[in-house]
Amino acid sequence: MNTDQVIEVLRKCGVFSGLSDRELRSIAKLGRCETFEAGDTIYSQGNSGTQLFVLCEGQVSLDRTIDLGGKRKAKVPVFVQRESPFRRLLGNWPALVGQEHVQMCTAKCHQPTTVISIPSSELNALIAEDPEMRAKILEKLVLLLRDRIVSSYEAMEAM
Repeated sequence: MNTDQVIEVLRKCGVFSGLSDRELRSIAKLGRCETFEAGDTIYSQGNSGTQLFVLCEGQVSLDRTIDLGGKRKAKVPVFVQRESPFRRLLGNWPALVGQEHVQMCTAKCHQPTTVISIPSSELNALIAEDPEMRAKILEKLVLLLRDRIVSSYEAMEAM
């Protein structure tokens, strides 16, 4: 995938959708494409998040393992991200605000999958240097988190 293709994927990702071509190009230069096979794990619950991932193509489930007491555990599907006209961050969004992060879910591929992987520390350093870009990204992040909270409340009310 060349830089222009990476830029197009980033442009479709909610938190990067309001950025200029120059801003997207600077982020795209940090990223690299990674491919995974069906059954592969992109990251695991409990691990330190050092990369920000954006889905390019494929399908990934975000699963959370919960303790049921004693030695019993359950794997609960939280979300399935499929290839669509819009892209979704797959993990480590706290990197956008310079915070260390422990992955809350495991990201597992259901089919061959390609993601753009961006080192969190490099991304945070880049956006810290550009207050305008940082403001755009954080505004989109707030909206994304609001939508996730609303979705969680709706799911609880449906129970």
